[in-house]
Amino acid sequence: MKKVIKFMSWVGVRNPESPEPLNIIDKSELPKLHRAAYVGYDEPLRKLLSRKKNAVDSRDKNGRTPLHLACISGCPGVVVLLIQFHCDLNARDKERTTALIRAVQFLNRRCAGILLEHGANPNLEDGSQNTALHYAILEESVSIATQLLRHNANIEAVNKV
Repeated sequence: MKKVIKFMSWVGVRNPESPEPLNIIDKSELPKLHRAAYVGYDEPLRKLLSRKKNAVDSRDKNGRTPLHLACISGCPGVVVLLIQFHCDLNARDKERTTALIRAVQFLNRRCAGILLEHGANPNLEDGSQNTALHYAILEESVSIATQLLRHNANIEAVNKV
């Protein structure tokens, strides 16, 4: 069973018994700032950003910003902190995925709501031409889809078929 769960976490499959995603990111490979954002260490993150304000949008080897990682792991306090340091809400990783799309994919409603309230664009497409609304529908999350529609998500956006 341990091997199955380890494999599932490696490929990014959620544990069906838990609403939270499994650890799909090797924290040891992340830069300090990204690691702090991923695990939700608000105060160490604040200290790092106070010393290096331009690091708020720094990238890891996959092109992800600290905001991407906070949205993957579901750390709304970190999302607010990064916004206070003027992060790019619409930054894209190497897969052209935004933090909003990551929040939706991992069903982190609070993170998605914070991003939308602060002006994240719900209509940006990732590398597969999917928007956050496409992923909300795929995940069958009515509450997130409703949030997106309230923030002018394009209900007629067409993705690759």
